[in-house]
Amino acid sequence: MRNIKSLVAVIVISVLVSCVFITTASVSAQSISVLGVSTVANNTENAEALPEANGMDDYENAIAAMINNIREDNGLNAIAADGSLNVVAEIRSQDLINRNYFSHYTPEGTNVFNVMKDNGVSYRYAGENLAQSSPASAGTAEAFINAWVNSPTHMANILRAQYTKIGVSMVEIDSRRVVTTVFTN
Repeated sequence: MRNIKSLVAVIVISVLVSCVFITTASVSAQSISVLGVSTVANNTENAEALPEANGMDDYENAIAAMINNIREDNGLNAIAADGSLNVVAEIRSQDLINRNYFSHYTPEGTNVFNVMKDNGVSYRYAGENLAQSSPASAGTAEAFINAWVNSPTHMANILRAQYTKIGVSMVEIDSRRVVTTVFTN
């Protein structure tokens, strides 16, 4: 029964996403862009929506739940929402929006790994997936997940077996939506 539900969900998502122009560069009036990065460094359960207490809203919970569905469908454990990673993801999303850029590197050359260090987050494995859309309404959770699934680097982050924690943040202003997912062990 779960496989049938999963198949129906994939078909529905595919149909919805097929209506959205997906690209790796913002070149049209309506587009979705995605970026992914991961690292290995020595810095020292379930696919349902994660509890509201994790600080994520319904949209962010949907992103995390879909990522966990993908992981479980590929034989991996679900990953848990982490408040510290939500803070890191929020900092990244807000900075991308406030300073109007889209990159794993800030204009000063820092990145998510610097933000984690500055916020006391230690890890051995870590990664970041970014997505943005314009107009903002094109950036549904399903559209971003589909874009990540269809990108080898993003899918590698989603399926990295070492990851046990996730932080998700969506920030929207005017006609732009940015989503950041941060993964660690």
